[in-house]
Amino acid sequence: MARAESGPVSALPDKGGTAPWDYWQSNEGSGVLRVASAAILSANPYNTQPWLFRLNANRLEIIANKTRNLANLDPYRREFYMGLGCALENTCVAAPSQGLAAKVSLLPNGPDADTAAVVEFEPTVAAPHRHHNAISLRHTHRGPYQLDRQVESDVVDALSAQATNPDVKLLLIDARGSEGKNFSGLVMESSQRILSVPGLRDGRHIGITINAPSGTDTNDQALEKADAAWVEMTRTVACGTAAAFGLIMVRGPRTDHRLHMEAGRLWQRTHLEATLRGLAMQPMNHHIEVIDYETSTESKSSVAARLNLGTNWTGWEPIFGFRAGYAGGTAPASGRRPLSAVVIA
Repeated sequence: MARAESGPVSALPDKGGTAPWDYWQSNEGSGVLRVASAAILSANPYNTQPWLFRLNANRLEIIANKTRNLANLDPYRREFYMGLGCALENTCVAAPSQGLAAKVSLLPNGPDADTAAVVEFEPTVAAPHRHHNAISLRHTHRGPYQLDRQVESDVVDALSAQATNPDVKLLLIDARGSEGKNFSGLVMESSQRILSVPGLRDGRHIGITINAPSGTDTNDQALEKADAAWVEMTRTVACGTAAAFGLIMVRGPRTDHRLHMEAGRLWQRTHLEATLRGLAMQPMNHHIEVIDYETSTESKSSVAARLNLGTNWTGWEPIFGFRAGYAGGTAPASGRRPLSAVVIA
């Protein structure tokens, strides 16, 4: 049995880009350091990586880095806190291999404090989590999916089973049915809306520029070109080749950071399970971002009213969208900041 000890964690890896993926896959590091090296490989909005961490040998704190948000594109900080929830899920997946049992406290100092979650570790028999090996293989796949292959019913059941919190659920929709066509139509409408509303467009551009590689051109002309390509790729690839669409729903107000984090945990868990089953996934939040904008400025959303999936939504809110399918190749890894840049005293 492993022994949890107090005290600082040293020797933080200082290489970014794709190096953090290589570090995890090489089995380097141990204890909480190893766990934190998994946390930074989590899904997050526009690769903003909105996290900071405090570490010692029996505790990990996930801190909200509020400078890395998408402004008016994410008025409720829904995507922001979902990204922190994704990091929390990877933390809990990585811990068992290190002989650490994770006890989670969400928002222990209240919803407005910087501490998003505290994970206390207790010693246990080391045994890898089912999703452990998927951590280094999970990537967002933005390319085309196979048009002649649907998502099998047993895979749908396995993904749906990842929803374990009574206030969070997962809906999967056949992309070629009427509900799927409604979903993709609202995504396309919302894409144009994002580009036509300055506050929404500016938030999208924050997402493009915040982690742009050194030397990347992000002037107005380059961003306009990127916007046009984004709309075209959304139409022809994201909507045009999806086998299924999905929604994560929460029971409660869409402003609740606790629900955001639980939804993030579900998204990470679902994507890890999908990875093990050879299924590709990509977030598609265009219409959810417009719902946030409309409800924050007008108190109601025309997009939400038309996102009709034949389901009784009383008390439930749609807060995350995605597509799924089988892809012909692997997706590239997104760059990450090194642990040395995100661990604070």
